[in-house]
Amino acid sequence: MKKLSLVSVLFLCACSLHEDKQNPHSKSKITANKKETQAPKTEKKSQEKMPSSYRFKIIGSPGNFGYQIMDATGKLIINQPSIPAIQGNIGFQTESDAKIAAEFVIQKIDKGIFPPTFSVAELDSLGLTH
Repeated sequence: MKKLSLVSVLFLCACSLHEDKQNPHSKSKITANKKETQAPKTEKKSQEKMPSSYRFKIIGSPGNFGYQIMDATGKLIINQPSIPAIQGNIGFQTESDAKIAAEFVIQKIDKGIFPPTFSVAELDSLGLTH
């Protein structure tokens, strides 16, 4: 029984080696396929770098900033005077924090996420205080 198993394994190995010898270009086909799959990733990266058609405006006063998001025509689509995902009407402490949040929201909209909701974890990951 052991001899039969050993013969079977040797036969399978010999067959696979025979296939490689018959088709010496098989490795280059694999390489070509890898290049083909890498090309769309490059195209996707260039699409992500395209400027958004959405714009933002920082609103509020010191210690209580928010943002507004407008579409390409200037139509207001989001008015966020307070920190999203936080209970109450507390705004961002700095204009910079409001800007980071607005840019994050625009990235979500550009990816097709609407409404672009925020979670406390996302606020934390962006380094935004709340």
